[in-house]
Amino acid sequence: MTTPETLTFPCAYPIKVVMRADAQLRAAVDAVFVRHADAAVAAAATARQSAQGNFTGVTYTIEARDAQHIAALFADLKEIPGVLMVL
Repeated sequence: MTTPETLTFPCAYPIKVVMRADAQLRAAVDAVFVRHADAAVAAAATARQSAQGNFTGVTYTIEARDAQHIAALFADLKEIPGVLMVL
C-alpha cells in the first residue's frame, strides 16, 4: 500500500471553476479570488467556453498557504449561485 502524496505549503495550486456563461458571474468569482489571493490571480486565469456557449470553465492558480486557505476558497466559491463545480 502506498502513502498518498501530501502538499507542501506554500505551493502553486490550480483551481478550476465551472459556471454558467455570464459576465457578472465571472466578476463575482474573480472577486472571491482577489479576496483570497490577489488581483493578479484573477487576471492570469484562463477560460474556455463550452461548445454551445452555455458554460465557462475558468482555471485559476493560487499560491496556497495551507489546506485551510484552499478549503475557505472552495467554500466561498460554492456559495455563488451559478457556480456548478469547483475542482
